[in-house]
Amino acid sequence: MTIHFQTLYATYYSYLNSVAYHMLGSVSDAEDVVQELFLDVHDKLDRIEHLKTYLTRATTNRCLNILQSARKKREVYPGTWLPEPTSEVWQQPNQLAEQRESLSYAFMIMLEQLEPLERAIIVMREAYDYPYAEIAQVLDKSEVNCRKIYSRAKKKLDPERLKTPVSQGQQALLVEQFVTAFQKGDSHTLVRLLRDTSILVSDGGGKVSTAINPIYGRERVVSFLVGVSAKRYTHLAYKMTILNGHPAVVFYEKETPVSLLMLEMESRGSHFQNVYFVINPDKIRLGHY
Repeated sequence: MTIHFQTLYATYYSYLNSVAYHMLGSVSDAEDVVQELFLDVHDKLDRIEHLKTYLTRATTNRCLNILQSARKKREVYPGTWLPEPTSEVWQQPNQLAEQRESLSYAFMIMLEQLEPLERAIIVMREAYDYPYAEIAQVLDKSEVNCRKIYSRAKKKLDPERLKTPVSQGQQALLVEQFVTAFQKGDSHTLVRLLRDTSILVSDGGGKVSTAINPIYGRERVVSFLVGVSAKRYTHLAYKMTILNGHPAVVFYEKETPVSLLMLEMESRGSHFQNVYFVINPDKIRLGHY
């Protein structure tokens, strides 16, 4: 059976982009992987059996190669490397409810703890509900081996961080309270919205000045936020949006996005456990928010 390239592209592009993004934590890198893959298969479609399996395997293998080299680069990365937040929705609408946890920024952060092969198997199981037989086929491993790797990787992930504690609307209200307090330098409200064990992580990529190391503890986080706000954020415009399936904030300077604020809520849904500031301009996509 002959399949037209346009049909293949329309059928699998969004799915493969999603797989590559979950693997790499970078929208631009994911797009590059998928575009290059489609260029490679353009002239040999009729010789490929089981197209979805072939494309998934090819995408995953390309991502594994990139992750191997990325680990070395991140060892010398200035400060903490954070995944690139995204407003893209690649999944079909009927999948969103069941996949919201695996779309979350907390999920992307936790994936950074894993070895590349562990990450591939967790992504296939958690985000796409692949059976072990298909995972084994994609990765050219035995089912037994895949199960062992999955079990090992799962122990590294905190199940509490994958829970959706409150509705998106309720969370958006708390995020807006947080941003208002941040811009006003209202330390009292910030203290109320954070836990005593809260952590702040910022990623400037060595291109924008920010805290190199994570900041631990509510008092230190609030002190940092109040200081940063006074220096730059007091008069910046901002917009609430949805990134990685959760409410987030984009700050603008002269209509140009300059930073993304992601807040991770603790499982009880009353406080923010972690604060993520993405300031690296390479991870802020003009026109995508």
